Amino acid sequence: MHIGHLADSLGYTHGLKPSQWTALRYFAGATSAQRTVSAFADFHATTRGAASQMVEVLVNKELLVRVPVPEDRRVMQLHPTAKAQELLRHDPLKEFAGVIADLPTADQCHLAETLSELLRGLLAKRQTA
Repeated sequence: MHIGHLADSLGYTHGLKPSQWTALRYFAGATSAQRTVSAFADFHATTRGAASQMVEVLVNKELLVRVPVPEDRRVMQLHPTAKAQELLRHDPLKEFAGVIADLPTADQCHLAETLSELLRGLLAKRQTA
């Protein structure tokens, strides 16, 4: 719990909340097909409405822009702005990742495997609830 709290608290920087950082990271790394509210909602395990509200906040902060898909004008893709790209260069989780990167390679692999198993188990329990 303490590690989660520390990692989460790193996200209250540059006028953003941790969930907003998560959204910026998502859209910065997403493929074109994944740059939609629906795809983000699926990734973030939230409702379309909650994801839409998050996107609206980031659009209003001029960190995301909506771009219509030429093949289907009903679909809007979300792209990070130059302002968002600059913020991501100062991503507070880089400190967290740096600590992990300093671990021996075998420990990094074991940590990744353990956390993946934990995540799968928690998601499975969530789906059955």
